[in-house]
Amino acid sequence: MDEEASHGAHVEDSQGSAERRQLAASRKRTKRPRKERRDKGKKLIKRRDLIVLLWIAQQYGARLDQVQALLSRMPGRGGKPISPSGLTLSAALQVVDRWVTLGLVQYRRIYDDEPGWVWLTSYALRLLQLPYTMLTPADSTLSHLYHINRVRLDLEGRHPEYQWISERTLRAAQPRREEGAVLPHLPDAQVRTPKLVAVEVERSPKSDKELDDILTELLITGSPCTDSDEPLLYTTVWYFVRPKTRTSVEQARDRLPPDFQPRVKVLSLETLTEFPPEGVLQDEAFDV
Repeated sequence: MDEEASHGAHVEDSQGSAERRQLAASRKRTKRPRKERRDKGKKLIKRRDLIVLLWIAQQYGARLDQVQALLSRMPGRGGKPISPSGLTLSAALQVVDRWVTLGLVQYRRIYDDEPGWVWLTSYALRLLQLPYTMLTPADSTLSHLYHINRVRLDLEGRHPEYQWISERTLRAAQPRREEGAVLPHLPDAQVRTPKLVAVEVERSPKSDKELDDILTELLITGSPCTDSDEPLLYTTVWYFVRPKTRTSVEQARDRLPPDFQPRVKVLSLETLTEFPPEGVLQDEAFDV
């Protein structure tokens, strides 16, 4: 009798286990599938995109290798740090391709032996709420823009505490002027160190009169300022020059009143450093 009772209990346990397994399987079959995100597979705008796109917009445009340098400053996908060597050029191009797909930028290669150029669309300018008019950089301005960008990238790398204000931003802040009105001279950039510095990139020679007028306005007479009755005066002018423009800029500096001459720094556009005095090695030049 005890054996029969034991056998019966075993059968009931087996049946109960089978029922529980069947019930669990039934619940698993009827479980609702996880709802997919509506944006799955879509190309989305990231925080890093906004930071780099703003930089490009301020500068009118940027060459792909400069976009590469900008993207390499910030963490990549999932917050992963960029490798010490930075983002590859092909990886930067993938980011630019995504921007093109999203309608944020235009990308065009112009010269066979150089990377292409990136500039923002009107849609991206509206998205970033920027006061700029849509502009496709002219081919003739690209070399000048490239060197201005070089100066900014180098300065931000060595002095991240400085504030760079681009010529495009300065121009957008200017009030509308009547036709024929004399426009103030706008430097290629304004830098707050916190002193007020005008940045000029001089690739092509200017006449003596042009250089004299520019330096006089920047340092002595000042330019009309939109938010003040006082004219805008710069503490210092940084002139980045090529060998063929160095002499004319140095001579223009030397024609200034003696008190103003030390306020003009003439720097090499190749090395982005101040020319050393006679007899001093290049690596002993002053840092900007």
